[in-house]
Amino acid sequence: MKNKRKTYIIEGNFQARFILRFVLLIVGITLLSTGSILLLFYLKQNYGGADPGGIVTLLTPEGTLDVSNLFGAVLTPLIAANLLVLAVSVPLSLLYSHKIAGPIYRLQQSFDLLLSGEMNFMINLRRQDEFKYLADKMNALIDCMRRNVGEVRLSYRLVRKRTGEIMKLANADTVDMESLKKKILELERFFKERREPFSY
Repeated sequence: MKNKRKTYIIEGNFQARFILRFVLLIVGITLLSTGSILLLFYLKQNYGGADPGGIVTLLTPEGTLDVSNLFGAVLTPLIAANLLVLAVSVPLSLLYSHKIAGPIYRLQQSFDLLLSGEMNFMINLRRQDEFKYLADKMNALIDCMRRNVGEVRLSYRLVRKRTGEIMKLANADTVDMESLKKKILELERFFKERREPFSY
């Protein structure tokens, strides 16, 4: 496949910042939710007059109620769940950042090509990449620039040819005023027709 990227780390600095922020967001949310649940249990047990056995019932193998390890019973699964979420979120954030960093890298390359004067290319992104709308706008801009530059080059060649003919007639030993006037009128008509040359 032509547009398949071989590496997942394209813009390392951007992707590292993206993953770090994503992971910090998830860690912050999980710590907040874990802390909220533990605080709720703590407040209900110590200040709400709730029976710990009514909040969470822990039966020992002997069948007796054990409330001394209430926080451990709640905290251990929460930490395990948070670690699982973290373990899943890091690779997912790498994959998603790849779908962002790849198009950004391609757009940067395209700007570099434009700055060097190259306009014979189009931006092609993968089907699942982000910023496709931006690539489409950039392709439209490149196409417009290509046509405008083509028209400028064509106009330059025509003007140069006609001014050369006018100079040749003006520098002749005997000036043919009728031919000279005709060439000047042709040049004037050329400019009138191109009053708005870049109207794409």
